[in-house]
Amino acid sequence: MTWMITGTGWHPRMFREEVSRIHGQFTPLHPRILELEDWDKDQSWCSESTFLLREAAILPMDEAEIPAFLDEWGSGLNIQGTFAVRASKFGVGLPALSKRNVERLVGHHFFRLGHSVDLVNPETTIRVIMAGAPDRPQHMDSMDSYPLLVIGIDETYEKPYLKRAMTSMPFFKPVTLDPKLASLLISLAYQDRNPPDQIIDPFCGTGCISLQARFRGITALSSDVDPVMVEGAKKNFGYAYGQESPNHPFETSDASKLFETWGSQSNTAFIFDPPYARNSRTSESAFDILRSACESAKEIDPEGVIVTILPSSDLHILDDLEIHNNAEVMGRSWGEVHEMLSDLGWEIEMAIPTRVHSSLVRIVIRTRGKIDQN
Repeated sequence: MTWMITGTGWHPRMFREEVSRIHGQFTPLHPRILELEDWDKDQSWCSESTFLLREAAILPMDEAEIPAFLDEWGSGLNIQGTFAVRASKFGVGLPALSKRNVERLVGHHFFRLGHSVDLVNPETTIRVIMAGAPDRPQHMDSMDSYPLLVIGIDETYEKPYLKRAMTSMPFFKPVTLDPKLASLLISLAYQDRNPPDQIIDPFCGTGCISLQARFRGITALSSDVDPVMVEGAKKNFGYAYGQESPNHPFETSDASKLFETWGSQSNTAFIFDPPYARNSRTSESAFDILRSACESAKEIDPEGVIVTILPSSDLHILDDLEIHNNAEVMGRSWGEVHEMLSDLGWEIEMAIPTRVHSSLVRIVIRTRGKIDQN
């Protein structure tokens, strides 16, 4: 059985990175369409995915050849109950084909075989993806977009994050992390398709990362130097899940004292959105606070993983796939950030910039603790 997974148009490169962490090896057919080597229904889902297709196949681009293809492809399908055909455009779609004609062609084929149509609540949805070039400015990508037409049985699924808006929580701050982004950061911490044993967030703020970790059943140890944030995060967690959880504690702690708070751990992911400005309590710069957190993380789990997002006002970062050493990140050069992490024993495995708005970029980073060979 062939499985394909498709991604959103926000950041195809990031989507592929998430798929590699969650699902392992894949064959890229289009920046937003990947053929999976295998599928395990017990795995988590990707935050940046849109559709999962089973019995997936590439359709011919010539409309006249589609009926013959459907004769062969459809002969192996076991469609249960009613069905509907849904065509979706990616980017500009395929100008030579219309969604209506494709839906009509495919729908007529299966109706002729005796299957009943239900356009409102079908038991089986046959999904056709009409993928073309991007229809809006995109993040830089190493993969070009070529026209592609694919078909498969749409497998409905639940996204791997708590969708409740943080603005609906009892404790909200403008700096609150977006739930979908928090979920993406957790996905990027997976190793060999497996989640970490626990997540440590030293800048928990309103508690978004802990909320999303709980949704996936992952332990999260959260702290913040501000006791108001800690109490607010506790309120949000109780509001979302009805009660506190011993696997999701919240403590007041400075980022430099994480080891004293949580002790030695293994298979740990340190996932956080660090403060972007000088700390009014300690007078430390944002860069110094980041250094303290990374140093403490190394003490807790020398072979752990850090997944974080760092701010930059250097919009030229978006113009290349690689980040140049002189690019501004966290008020320093990227070369300085890279050197700091390396000196502390962290090896950068991924650094992908994302546009936030017209004057701010954030770099999503994954690092792994270097193993001491001595």
